[in-house]
Amino acid sequence: MDELADNRHITPGQGETFKNGNKESDIALIQRAQTGDTEAFGELIHRYRGQLFRYVRALTHDSYLAEDILQDGLIRAFIHMRQLQNADRFMAWMQRIVRNQAYSHMQRREQQREQHFSSFFAFGFGADDASWSDQDSLDMTLNHFLNDTDRRSWETGYDPYQAVAQQEMRNNLHKLLGCLNEREQQVFTSYWMEQLSPQEMACKFNLTSANVYQILSRSRKKVSQLHIHLSVEEMLAEWHSIGQNRLILEEPLSFRAPQTWNSAAASIHEMLGYIGSSPSLPMVMGMIGLSFRLTILPQDIHIAGPTAYNFKEVLTRGLRHMGYRSHAVEALASEAGLNANLVDPSMLEEKAKGKRVLNPRLVRALSLIRYSIHRGIPAVVWDLNIPEFGLIYGYDDAVRTLYGTDFIKSGTIPYDHVGRGVNQEVFVMTAESDGMIREMNLRAALTDVLAHYRGEDPYTLPNTVSGLAAYSVWREALEYRRVEPNGHAYNLAVLWDARRYASEFFKELSVKWASTPLHSSLIPLCLQAEELYRNMSQRLNMLKQCFPFPDGGLPNEKLHADQAISILLEVEELERAAVIVIQALLEEMDQHSPNGYGVTYM
Repeated sequence: MDELADNRHITPGQGETFKNGNKESDIALIQRAQTGDTEAFGELIHRYRGQLFRYVRALTHDSYLAEDILQDGLIRAFIHMRQLQNADRFMAWMQRIVRNQAYSHMQRREQQREQHFSSFFAFGFGADDASWSDQDSLDMTLNHFLNDTDRRSWETGYDPYQAVAQQEMRNNLHKLLGCLNEREQQVFTSYWMEQLSPQEMACKFNLTSANVYQILSRSRKKVSQLHIHLSVEEMLAEWHSIGQNRLILEEPLSFRAPQTWNSAAASIHEMLGYIGSSPSLPMVMGMIGLSFRLTILPQDIHIAGPTAYNFKEVLTRGLRHMGYRSHAVEALASEAGLNANLVDPSMLEEKAKGKRVLNPRLVRALSLIRYSIHRGIPAVVWDLNIPEFGLIYGYDDAVRTLYGTDFIKSGTIPYDHVGRGVNQEVFVMTAESDGMIREMNLRAALTDVLAHYRGEDPYTLPNTVSGLAAYSVWREALEYRRVEPNGHAYNLAVLWDARRYASEFFKELSVKWASTPLHSSLIPLCLQAEELYRNMSQRLNMLKQCFPFPDGGLPNEKLHADQAISILLEVEELERAAVIVIQALLEEMDQHSPNGYGVTYM
């Protein structure tokens, strides 16, 4: 859907309201959209998205929040298109949906500031439970019911839609509390309904304060899991109502014969091929910055280093540089997780996944996956079978199954196993293009590359070291003989792969610019960068052979460690030379074209 992440403004008077000249075509599009036609709905939102965005931004006074709210509202509107009775009221109907989304978001933010459950952590209950950190949806459900009167005071007049929603909320609350035993219900409802403090509840029920905290913690986990389950059922019922129960795209083939060690690049490159003529793999890796990244977890060179960055910010930013819009759902840990290659194999089995808690972002993740598939585009997903990226290209409600592929295998994944991998994380991303012609923003991409090299990239994880500074902590780990062989070998393989594609990236730029006089001054710099990165990849390949993945060789033996330290010093010097060339390339761009240089793709 072209509308979901489009920040462009509509000129006043162009598509702001239903006009006589296009009223019939709008009605025709609405009728098609009500049958589940995504293209028709996309065209409607393409015409009126600017007005909707400004409407939500006026409510929230926050452009970024307005964008998230609008994305959620548009997906919900598409699902409920059949409920629109009067086509002439399309914009009013849309405004009501996004308005309700805005109020829910703003109310949730206020509730988060109040921190209803923060006192639990002072007593140590649930402090290490990841499910406590992302319960927006559950808190919204409970508070929405309790504060419904206040919320309706925001509205102008009585709205039958809200009356129905209120009754549904009561029914849902009854279902949620049904999973608790009698004592749990008493404590839980006293906290939420009567707003009693834990100390007051302890006196009321003849319990210790510790008992109250334990019961509340246990009850909240139960209610949270049931809430997620019921939300999935509601989502499936909504999609079933418009007859969208199964769709399987042509299976992606990239992972059958991988061309890169970088699963994010492989997934994104394959996904873009479904949208249209895709940039080359070197161009994808270069423009997103994956060819230039180096992030190390000190001490043992953990396997998570190459993926220790904010997926949403880095990957969507890179897609934007390539002329694509994207949107994502994520629930990721703030630090490195387990090395899946070193855990007990039973932890990776389907049975183990089924025992882990449901992720609170499951419904949003499934909604985005389905929505992308109905546009004919697979969704990039993290941790299908192991903590790497893969693609989901189909779904089947009858058996509650997704069709996916990654470096490990191709096959089916139960709906409720999304987010239940060994590190219990969720990330789903989709993309779309404005049209057949895209102008890539090379200047912005290279500026981000330099920021990463200098350690100024804001999107890396805590307790990591990025860019040029990463080499010294890598050598230090080798010097102190504390390297974990499997993770070390993986870091080397990914870095070697990245730098060989950096060389190919600059080679492709020089070839594209060879016939354009405007770019002639840039070609020598591109050729210098190509040679520097080619030399890096050659040296890194020596280390890759010495420390093969997955066994990793003997990085903690003096002879091998000293060899690695020596080669890493050489690579760092080449990297520093490459930074100088990239800076010169940007300065040359600014001198001849202050607005930056682009690369056009058809």
